[in-house]
Amino acid sequence: TTDKNLKELANYSASIENAYDSSYVFYKVINNCNYYLAHRDSTLKTGSTNVVIDEYIAVAAWRAWAYLQLARIYCGNAEGLTIPFFTEPLTSISQIEAKAADPGCQKNLSQIVEALAPELEQLLSRYPNTRVPSFNATAYSIGTTNWGASKLIDMSKIFVPVQVVLGDMYLETAQYQKAAEKYADYLCKYEVLPEDCTSYRMRGEDNIKPDDYSEVFNQMNDNYCGRWGTNARPVDVVSYIPMAVSSQNGKTTTIPLSFGYDFYSINQSSYCPRAENIQIQPSRTFYALTDSADYYYYPKSYNGQTLNTSYPTDVKKYKAGDGRASITSQNSDPDFAILYRNPSDITQTYVSKVVNANVYLYRASTIYLHLAEALNAMEYTDAAFAILKNGISTYLENLVRKPTIDSEGKIVLNEDGTPKIEPYKYMSQKSVDMLGTTLPFLSAQYREIFNANDVYGIHAHGSCTYNVKENELAQSARGSRATALGSQMNTHYLPDVIIGEKMKEIAKKYDVKVGTSKADSVAAMLDLLCDEYAKEFAFEGRRFYDLQRIARHFNEMGIWGGDFGSRWFVEKLSGNKPQKDLHDPRNWYLPFK
Repeated sequence: TTDKNLKELANYSASIENAYDSSYVFYKVINNCNYYLAHRDSTLKTGSTNVVIDEYIAVAAWRAWAYLQLARIYCGNAEGLTIPFFTEPLTSISQIEAKAADPGCQKNLSQIVEALAPELEQLLSRYPNTRVPSFNATAYSIGTTNWGASKLIDMSKIFVPVQVVLGDMYLETAQYQKAAEKYADYLCKYEVLPEDCTSYRMRGEDNIKPDDYSEVFNQMNDNYCGRWGTNARPVDVVSYIPMAVSSQNGKTTTIPLSFGYDFYSINQSSYCPRAENIQIQPSRTFYALTDSADYYYYPKSYNGQTLNTSYPTDVKKYKAGDGRASITSQNSDPDFAILYRNPSDITQTYVSKVVNANVYLYRASTIYLHLAEALNAMEYTDAAFAILKNGISTYLENLVRKPTIDSEGKIVLNEDGTPKIEPYKYMSQKSVDMLGTTLPFLSAQYREIFNANDVYGIHAHGSCTYNVKENELAQSARGSRATALGSQMNTHYLPDVIIGEKMKEIAKKYDVKVGTSKADSVAAMLDLLCDEYAKEFAFEGRRFYDLQRIARHFNEMGIWGGDFGSRWFVEKLSGNKPQKDLHDPRNWYLPFK
């Protein structure tokens, strides 16, 4: 039976008595940060090297992050809603009560960003090469679980990068170019690439492939499913809160238990023991979204009756579902699939993403998809789509919609006399230029890092196979070119096609007239990104933040009736049977106590 407090959160009936409604947790972090920032000498040096500034900036970023979470949970920019805001350390109950009661100390989301962003900008401007502290401990043991697993952490991952926090603050408040610039600054300086990471949906007894599926040219990796273990540096994780292995070692969490894994079990096991009473399981909405997803693959091709062994000339798709919802009832190892369905009770589904008792704050995917959201709002919709299909790399320069040139340097013409443009080309020169100037990915300084061979599209994490590049008969290909999603032969997954389908879906679902303007394309792409968020970040605790931000921005756009964002928000959460009228943004947030 699901815990009453969790049910109340899901259906918007939570009161200030709800066990999970605790602003105190965040204010405790904030006040500790305030105390540190007020008393730490940030000028300490060893020789000419400032030995504390990275730590000082990291603490300032933590404070901003904590305030951002409070604003997301309790007020947003909804009319009449605010939270107490203070930056000086409070050391007595009377001080705390006075601040809480002072109308001059109340701020909403935009006001909090306005108050905190300048300080972070000033620090970043003065120390542009700041990095989160690592304390020379990239694999630090925090103990062993009662069931026998050693847990390691990377000390650098217990901080949040200041550029990323600023990017999120600007994204929340519709300052899109500033957001994009901060995300890009972090991704470039830290050399963060979208990972070569895929998964396959149909497992075990459900592993049915099309008849023309080529075993020669298709490779399926399952490293997406295996990234959530107890190792110190999970693939693509930027920041996490690592919970303790026992109450004797520090703060513990009930998150794994809620999803079906007893991280604090005393029963010896090769991997995390499962619990009997699962509190949170995938929703019907999640299954509907992931089950309907297309999976792209390289088909067999023949020369007469002879099977070709040359590089494939086509990409096909079928309804295999998204691999990020990989499910099995045959192998209970959490590294094998994201979801494990109990064969003796199919109503019980275990979610392995939380199996290591880490709370994930940022992954590379988080930052790239938030960058895509910012780029889309800046009307670089093709660049936003590229993050899904190909990733940002020098390969995008080959995808600019330019006329085809023959071997003699002449423009190739179609039968009607118009210049021929290859169908796989979807990038504008304007967007590619922007990615080398405003955002420096393709600039002379960083283009070798973001090269065509090492970058992949985020949507490939759950939607496609790879070309088997080790096969001696296959053309050597790496990066997004090697994926059946990013391949030039994939003309199914292109902006005109996918965004066009999304426009039709929106028109039908919400009974609105969707046109062909740039604003219509931007809004449809935003909804498409929301779908990608649902697949990529499922069970990581981000969904509400994404939904309320996107709904707010839809309302700010004034598109499709002005209050489209509120109607969209209501539809997205209709499966939760909300007890409040979510057309009113004031009802989106928890009551503050």
